[in-house]
Amino acid sequence: MSEQRYRGGLFHTLKQILKAQGVRYCDLAELMQVSEPTIKRLFQEEDCKLSRLIELCDILGIKLNDLIELASKTPTEPKQLPLTTEQALAADPSLTSFFMLLISELSPEAIAQESDLTEADVYLYLRELEKLELIRLGRNDSFHFTVARPIRWRVDGPLHDLLVRINQQFIKEALCNHHVTDSPFYSTSRLFSEHSIKQLHEEIDRIYQRFQQQAALDQIYYPTDQLKPYKMVATLTPFNLSHYFSVDRFNERKQ
Repeated sequence: MSEQRYRGGLFHTLKQILKAQGVRYCDLAELMQVSEPTIKRLFQEEDCKLSRLIELCDILGIKLNDLIELASKTPTEPKQLPLTTEQALAADPSLTSFFMLLISELSPEAIAQESDLTEADVYLYLRELEKLELIRLGRNDSFHFTVARPIRWRVDGPLHDLLVRINQQFIKEALCNHHVTDSPFYSTSRLFSEHSIKQLHEEIDRIYQRFQQQAALDQIYYPTDQLKPYKMVATLTPFNLSHYFSVDRFNERKQ
């Protein structure tokens, strides 16, 4: 999986270019000297080597940088999984963890090494994910995702407790270690109008899209050993001050 990067946004843009130029899959197959099913599978899986992506761009008469720029203007919308799928994952915490690591671009080999799993363990986990129609297994334990990413998990869904626990732990570590890692951490509360909050929501959405797009580009241009996972947490919601800062009666206050 080291060379197989998820390029959903780029392939979405490629499809738009094909449509605009009136190029069919069969036409593209002839130009690339491959079968039409190969082209259909390529676009269905949205997964190929960088050299093949460059070849596609050359045939369509565009530069890879131009494709990336076009794709960067297309929002990367998170997709939800079926509720039954989230329920199945919630019922199997280890399977959920395996899937979370997998969609975070860790290879099965890396997961096995980190978690001390055997090859049989890895295959069984991949097989369970295939049963849930989250991946499709290929030869020699290769696979590709059958679900679009990023995934929007239901905040109040079956994985609610897990998501709360992970984010609480992450924020705690970020708050305690930001002076060591030199990572930014901001927390504040102020008074705002509804109009201003709407504008700030839009800006946060743009930052989120930028985060997703830059990750996709880095995964194309950099080898796996030069990448490491980062997590971004952002929210903007009404803050009930009295709920968090209670004041005891003066004579009953704790000292």
